[in-house]
Amino acid sequence: MHHIKISDYRNDPAIRRLLVLAAEPANEQALEVLLDECEGLEVLAIATAAGDIAALAAYRHSGKYAVCVEYLAVETSHQGRGLGSRLLAELRDCHEKNVWATTAEDAVGFYRSLGCVVSQSSADPRWPDARRYLCTLPFYPLLTDQPDEDPEYEAVGGELMRGLIEIAEPSKQWARDFHRLHHRIASVLGATALAIEHTGSTSVPDLPAKPIIDIVLLVPDADQEASYVPALESSGMLLWHREPGWYGHRMLKPAAGSRLPEANIHVFSAGSPEYLRLVIFREHLKHHEADRLAYAAVKREAARALAASDGENSLVMDYNRIKEPFILDVHQRIFTA
Repeated sequence: MHHIKISDYRNDPAIRRLLVLAAEPANEQALEVLLDECEGLEVLAIATAAGDIAALAAYRHSGKYAVCVEYLAVETSHQGRGLGSRLLAELRDCHEKNVWATTAEDAVGFYRSLGCVVSQSSADPRWPDARRYLCTLPFYPLLTDQPDEDPEYEAVGGELMRGLIEIAEPSKQWARDFHRLHHRIASVLGATALAIEHTGSTSVPDLPAKPIIDIVLLVPDADQEASYVPALESSGMLLWHREPGWYGHRMLKPAAGSRLPEANIHVFSAGSPEYLRLVIFREHLKHHEADRLAYAAVKREAARALAASDGENSLVMDYNRIKEPFILDVHQRIFTA
């Protein structure tokens, strides 16, 4: 396994076959354009004993925490030997980053078999008619650590909100509210929305929660606000705050008068450790009743404690702080198993 430069292999038949497998260019001209693109990417390859390239991953670094695989292919005669999984594992372990890729429906099983977190994605302009999925292979040490920099909280359209913390019983309306918000976000962002996930307690059946829908929106680069904030604001949402030092987090909320359900839309870049934590934690609670019941008890006790001490002056961040030890304990168990 070694890195190669596509500029040295443009006329290599094996490389050309692999890129045709990976991207299905329409003709020779499209293949040449694809080769031009790959010259700007890093390429990890596996060669046969005879020196022929049998598999490749063309990728780029997408921020501090992630690697994006743009193209992955294994020669037909070498498929089923684990070459694709070896390439992705090497990228994850060598760079100590999460590895993400978007793919079509026929490849989702391969990514799931590697332990990837899979979310539905928007259509890719390169393949506009194919259903797409975002697949992210976690580098688990990133999920048990927190950023060591100042989150740099910057209020934009709103301040820290105070009020009585109230826990509601589970409601089927929460799923309907999410789907309404999902449709609104997807319709205005198109391919920029790499994933739109319902997270937080309202996403877990049978779990009581504050009746506010939490959504994780993944975009190519959360720091590039111009690529998503104006479109979301035009659809009735308001940029609430930024936390650049916490995975580039931005949060939007439905604006007053928008008639949208109450929600927090958390924006992160693809490959974000926080996205992985939230989705894996959600799935764990769905399938582990003991932890789900224990978490419900922690949430109710946190709300009672704040109601007694702060009443209408309670902060959600204090509610989250009380819950944090339980969440971190579950994280430690599921991310280091």
